[in-house]
Amino acid sequence: VGDVLYCAGQIALVPCTMQLVSGGVRTEAVVSLHHVERVLQAMSQKTALHHVIAATCYVTDSKHIPIARSLWQKKLRECKKVEDSEMTHDVTAVCGLLAVVVIPHLPRDAAIEWHVIAVVDDPLQRKHFAMKMLSEGFQIECESVESSSASCASIAVRLSLISPSASHLDLDGPLHDLVAMFRQAVEKLSEDCSASPLSFRAFFKEGVFDAEALQTGLQEYLEKYLGKKTPALILVPVVDLPGKEVVHITCWLS
Repeated sequence: VGDVLYCAGQIALVPCTMQLVSGGVRTEAVVSLHHVERVLQAMSQKTALHHVIAATCYVTDSKHIPIARSLWQKKLRECKKVEDSEMTHDVTAVCGLLAVVVIPHLPRDAAIEWHVIAVVDDPLQRKHFAMKMLSEGFQIECESVESSSASCASIAVRLSLISPSASHLDLDGPLHDLVAMFRQAVEKLSEDCSASPLSFRAFFKEGVFDAEALQTGLQEYLEKYLGKKTPALILVPVVDLPGKEVVHITCWLS
């Protein structure tokens, strides 16, 4: 759509048989990510993984999180080497924001699936913004990436539990701060960027929060802070998230 490529989730199927590749999660991770690269190249010849602006990796075991992350970084470094060989000046490409989440099951009993949105733009000219704060026993981190064409952007917000006592979690303050920080990220987009927040997808760790309280709180603060620009709120319960994360939000702006 325009300069944006929306790629459906890819698992490690062998194209000629449509059966899952054998060899375990590492092999699956490489093959499924290779499928993503091939799809992007088929849609636009110059497109590579560093054109991805938002990525979600679904895995079925917490032990697979480091595998997914290290492969992602390795592939991006490979893109950067190709780029460096073509460039004479030292500029770093701004790559997409990755969310890794653990879910109970994937199609065909796959161990890993990659889902990406890419932009046919110049990753060297993208704008990147990051901030963090503490809020009542939680840490909130926020990152945004805006395409060089200013046609779209991706924002990630991570809520991590830093307080050792998790017996009673008061969500109200942290959710207020989280949405306030999200609004700040939206306001930091360049004047040329007319993108609006469309989908606000909140992956949350099951058993930590009451889903209804989470939904009510997020919806209330989104409407308070964003008014008519309030994105669609999508809650996704997950088995686990990296580190001490309890909520990982990915927002697509277009």
